[in-house]
Amino acid sequence: MAILTARGTTKRFGGLLAVHQLDLDVEDKSIHSIIGPNGAGKTTFFNCVTGFYRPEEGEILFQGMPIQGLTPDRVTQLGIARTYQNIRLFSNMTALENILVGQHPHLKSGWPGAVVGTPSTKHEERAAHQEALRLLLFVGLRGKGDFLAKNLPYGDQRRLEIARALASRPNLLLLDEPTAGMNPRETIEMMAFIRRLRDELGITILLIEHQMRVVMGISECITVLDYGEKIAEGPPITIQNDARVIEAYLGRGSAGRAPGTPIRPGEAGLPEDSSRAPRTMLEVKEVHTYYGHIHALKGVSLTVGEGEIVTLIGANGAGKSTTLNTISGLLRPRHGHVRLAGEDLGVYKPHEIAAKGVVMVPEGRRIFSQLTVMENLQAGAYARSDRDGFARDLQRVFTLLPRLAERRDQVGGTLSGGEQQMLAIGRALMASPRLLLLDEPSMGLAPILVEQIFKTVEDINRQGTTILLVEQNATMALSIAHRGYVLETGTITLKGSAVELREHPEVKRAYLGEGT
Repeated sequence: MAILTARGTTKRFGGLLAVHQLDLDVEDKSIHSIIGPNGAGKTTFFNCVTGFYRPEEGEILFQGMPIQGLTPDRVTQLGIARTYQNIRLFSNMTALENILVGQHPHLKSGWPGAVVGTPSTKHEERAAHQEALRLLLFVGLRGKGDFLAKNLPYGDQRRLEIARALASRPNLLLLDEPTAGMNPRETIEMMAFIRRLRDELGITILLIEHQMRVVMGISECITVLDYGEKIAEGPPITIQNDARVIEAYLGRGSAGRAPGTPIRPGEAGLPEDSSRAPRTMLEVKEVHTYYGHIHALKGVSLTVGEGEIVTLIGANGAGKSTTLNTISGLLRPRHGHVRLAGEDLGVYKPHEIAAKGVVMVPEGRRIFSQLTVMENLQAGAYARSDRDGFARDLQRVFTLLPRLAERRDQVGGTLSGGEQQMLAIGRALMASPRLLLLDEPSMGLAPILVEQIFKTVEDINRQGTTILLVEQNATMALSIAHRGYVLETGTITLKGSAVELREHPEVKRAYLGEGT
C-alpha cells in the first residue's frame, strides 16, 4: 500500500519546467530512492511534497489525503519530515535545543502555561527533554547535547538534522543527500543508520542520493528523473542496466581524468621543468585552533607551492574546513602562523586577506540566493576597481563555466545544486585570486557533474591559479593534485605526492573505499 502518491505533478518556475507530469508511488515502510542528474527536479519534488512549493498541476496524496497546497507546518503535523541538501540547523542553538524545536508541532502547552509554570506544562517540558535525550542517543550523539550545532563535525550535523526530523514523529522521512560530503567509511555507517530508521522505527524513507553505492545498497525501488520527467523506475537491478539511466545520470565518456592517473609535469599550473620545487605561496606552521575549549587543530603544518594543486583529505570532523577557515582569517589560531608569500596573515581581517588574493569557495556554496547569477558574480568583485580586469575575468568565468552565461539573469536560489556550485566558484574567480581555497566542491553532485567540476578546477590551475583543495572524494582529489596531506582529529598524519598517497594502504582503506 502506498503511503505517498503523486499523479501528474507539475511545477514550473516561469518558463522552466522543473517537474513534469510526475507519477510516483512510495510503498509504506519501504526505502525508495529518487535519483537523476543535478537539475532533474528531485529537490523541487521534495519541496512540493513538504509544502514549500505548490504544484501547478496534478495531486499529491499522503495516506490517501491530498496535501498539495498545505503549509509546511501542516504537512509536518500530518507526519512528513525532511532533511535538506544543505544542512539547515539552528547553528547558534545546542544540539538538544535543535531537537526540542523539532517536537514543537506536537506540544500542547501555550505561552500562558509557560509563563505561569503550570504542572501540565512542566510535565510536558520534562517529557520533551527526555525524548530529545533519547533521540541524541539513537542517532549516535551521546554526550553532545550541549554542543552548539555549528561546532559539531559535519557528519554529526547530518545526524542531528535527522534527529530533529525524527522529533516531529514522522511516518514518512524525506532525506536529501544524507551522505553528501562523507568518505566511504562514514557512508557505510550512514547506510546502516538509514536501515535502522526503517527497521526499528517503521518509518518510510524517501531518499535523494547521488552515491550509487548507497542507492543500490539500501533501496527497494528507485525512480529516475531527467529534466523533470520520470525516465525509469524499478528495483536496483533494473535501474543498473537501463541504458537511458546510464546516459542521463553518468553521461557518455569521461569529462575528466580517470581516477588514479597521475598528473604529468606541466599538465596543470606547474612549469614543464618541475624537477625544481615551486616557490612557496602558502605556509601554515604549527597552527593550533580552538572552538572554545575544543582543540580543533593541533600543530597543523603544510605548504602550498606556487602553481600547485594541493589537497587536504580526511574524515568529517578531522579539521579540514577549520584549516581553510583559519587560513582565510575566519578563525584565529591561538598558536602558530599562516603566511602568504612570506607575509604573516595573522594581522589581517578576513576581507583584507581576500583582498590579498586568498579567496575561499565555502562548503555548501553559500551563494546569495535572492540575487541573480550576474549579481552574485559582481558581488565577488566588490573590492575591485579595474573595469578592464573585471570584464576580462567575467569573460573567463563564462568561458570556464558556460552554464553561468546561459543563466546570467536567473535568480541564484532557483539554480540546481551543480549550477550553484559553478556559481560559487565563478564568484570566487571574480575576486582574481592568487590562492583559491576550495571546500568540498563535489558535495551533493551527480557523477557527471563531479567530473565537470574537477575538470574546471584543473583548467583554473592551468591558467595560473594556485589551489588548496579540501575534498571527501579522495579518488578524484588525488587524481588532479600534485601533493596531498591527510588530516586526522586535527593532526597531519600523512603527506606526500598524490601518487604516493593513492598507493598508501591506510589511505586506500579509509578514504578511497578499498577494503571497506
